[in-house]
Amino acid sequence: MLYVINKIKSNSDNYSIKITYSDNVVINATFSDILNQGVMTVLKNPTVFNQVEIGKRGRSIIWKQYDIDFCADALRFKFENITNQLTNSSELVETQTL
Repeated sequence: MLYVINKIKSNSDNYSIKITYSDNVVINATFSDILNQGVMTVLKNPTVFNQVEIGKRGRSIIWKQYDIDFCADALRFKFENITNQLTNSSELVETQTL
């Protein structure tokens, strides 16, 4: 299955991007762990980080000016389980505080 990105919302405070796919699955992709490596260092600038766009046919996220892109499928595979675990953990915490 090919995943298609419909919507993105960047957050340069924690270097993450909320990605909504065409099947309404939402992931939170965090990039803070790779911003000290090679060409990725340019994304440490919050203004640059927030220039992220959806690539052609929704198949990637891109920073056009810097020729940086990430595949929609790879992002989904990497971050879907992490996002689900975080969501479940926060629901558990909310339940425990009630």
